[in-house]
Amino acid sequence: MSNKPARLAVLGFLITAVVLGAYSQTGEDLFQKALRLERNEGKMIEAIELYKAILKQYPGNRELAAEAQFHVGLCYEQLGNQEAQNAYQTVVRDYGEQKEVVAKARDRLSKLARPSEKPEEPEGIRIRQVLKKPYTDFLGEVSSDGRFHAYVYWGNGDLAVRDLASGKDRILTHEAGAATGFAMNPSFSRNGKKIAYSWWNANHTYDLLVVDVDDPSPRRLYRHEGEHVYPGEWLSEDGLIIFRHNYAAGTIQICLLNMTSGAIRVLKTFEKIFPNVACSPDGKYIAMDYADTENGKRDISLLAMDGSGEVPLVEHPAADRLFGWVPGRKELLFISDRTGTWDLWAITVDGGRPSGEPKRIYNDIGLVDPMGFTQNGDFYFGFNRRNFYAYVAPFNAETGELQEKSGRTLSGSIMGAQWSPDGRYLAYIKMNERTPSPLQLTIQDLKTGEERQAAENLRMSMSLCWSPDGNSILATGVARDKIRTEGRPRGGILTVDVKTGQTTEVLNLSDYKDKFNPPDDDAYPISDVRWSSDGKSIFYLFFTDRLVKRDLSTGEEKVLYRHTRFERSVMDRSPDGKTLLFAVRSPEDKKSHLYTMTVEGDDIKELYTSPSGGIAMGLWSPDGKYAYFTEYKDGTTLWRVPAEGGVPQEVWHSKDRAEVYGFHPDGKQLALSIYEMEMEIRVIENLAQELEKVYKLSRRAE
Repeated sequence: MSNKPARLAVLGFLITAVVLGAYSQTGEDLFQKALRLERNEGKMIEAIELYKAILKQYPGNRELAAEAQFHVGLCYEQLGNQEAQNAYQTVVRDYGEQKEVVAKARDRLSKLARPSEKPEEPEGIRIRQVLKKPYTDFLGEVSSDGRFHAYVYWGNGDLAVRDLASGKDRILTHEAGAATGFAMNPSFSRNGKKIAYSWWNANHTYDLLVVDVDDPSPRRLYRHEGEHVYPGEWLSEDGLIIFRHNYAAGTIQICLLNMTSGAIRVLKTFEKIFPNVACSPDGKYIAMDYADTENGKRDISLLAMDGSGEVPLVEHPAADRLFGWVPGRKELLFISDRTGTWDLWAITVDGGRPSGEPKRIYNDIGLVDPMGFTQNGDFYFGFNRRNFYAYVAPFNAETGELQEKSGRTLSGSIMGAQWSPDGRYLAYIKMNERTPSPLQLTIQDLKTGEERQAAENLRMSMSLCWSPDGNSILATGVARDKIRTEGRPRGGILTVDVKTGQTTEVLNLSDYKDKFNPPDDDAYPISDVRWSSDGKSIFYLFFTDRLVKRDLSTGEEKVLYRHTRFERSVMDRSPDGKTLLFAVRSPEDKKSHLYTMTVEGDDIKELYTSPSGGIAMGLWSPDGKYAYFTEYKDGTTLWRVPAEGGVPQEVWHSKDRAEVYGFHPDGKQLALSIYEMEMEIRVIENLAQELEKVYKLSRRAE
């Protein structure tokens, strides 16, 4: 099965999340919330995250922490995960004084160790963690025997192989670099002895190559000027599915390549959007999913290997994504968000046609990245979660002291928090990748604690800014009915009415295709938006091109500053409405430079040059006396510099990566998030047995 090109196109949007804390809640409140998720709603993964948040936030409450750790084990047991044993062992090892909980943990350990007395029924699906490592490459594959993981070593871009049992890595190519290019999208042959992969050259051309795992001397299979080429699934030792992307024509082709003769046969041509494909076990058919160009939702169809006889397999208003066939079985696996979460489903394919209705196999697996099946039917996938632990911390404007330990946590994984002008409401982006709208614009009433989704029709939203009158929010985002433009999620700038949730389009990026050409890998070129102080204009950044002022009544635009690389999330308007703060990265000295200028583009002044090479976020103090910014070096450092220039003062440092968003209007509170990235390779075991059980029960019911 192959969907690597599609995953490449949305790599910047691997977003997921359930992270926990809770606004104005005690540890016991959080524990009760976790119990409801575990016992009443059956949401084990979310419950685990909440129990872990309790362990992180309340380590001094030993009784509560021991119970939370014990329930982590219970949840893992429900998931069929071997981590349950580790969780119970942690209770026994670390909480010896909590006699009652330790006794329960010992009891669970003894039962886990006890063999089943009735082995007749299949055990059911188990999900096991295989690898947890920062920046794990999910665009690679696992070999059919489950021994090796082919991936790109992004330290320099070479092709590499990891032994999953020993953890040892081996570099197969030694050619990557800024002047030579890098590897992409490795695909194992069926016997695991060869790897096909793409090579992006520095002159923006693509090669398709193959290398022997034991004798890594690359051999070129295909190259054509004006085309991007990616390997798909191997059909035999000579046959390979490939994707050809002709940028000028705007087409994607699924092709069969004979690696001996070089002959290519086109199976199907698409416009703009990459399909995901999988080959049937008998080699007669290819399953494909491809997106509607308007809303990005995918259905699944079947195509005969000779390119004839396309048959619909899965048609549904929800989004469906293809995984592939379990080896030796007729069931085709896919994930779908039709229930509100991304679940694992199966449909039987018999004689080139669907047989019966799809059946749900596993709940809430998430929007994961497929990495291939093994010969025994185990399925490997990439799990990626970005967590934003958000909180509001007291701030001393005189001394610049940030008291993060006294902060109040916000519930969920939250980024981009911005206060309303009166300080009563907090708008933010709430992340939950398990829902059809993974980035939700949310508003919380800080007086009552009530939280609500601000706009139902927003598929995703990014940079936020309240209007001066507090009646609307300016945001970059994508409406549900305009999820894709020119083949990639783009959207534009919108305003959201705070009371009604109605969205109004201010700017659509499809209108800019003749004026602005973003990089091929940049799906969201507008990085920041701000209102003018009178609410009649907005400022926004094309981060690789220009800073613009736009009159909302006439649509007239004025370019205030041009540069090839603005720093994202570093653009703010001063409280008096007269000055803009922004930063650029110089190609000459490779450093970031922080500037101010008038809102008409005059009187440009440099406030600071970052010796570390990167300014991450920038904002004004509510009184306009200081410009605040962050740098990422050995964690995160928050600085401030006088608005008229001067010596920067270090305000706060965290060993974690933190994102600082905005001040309360009174200047006494600051909203920020601590960022954590979880990247894992996981495997679903006992899939074939579970399918057999599900379909046996279905036949009995019929």
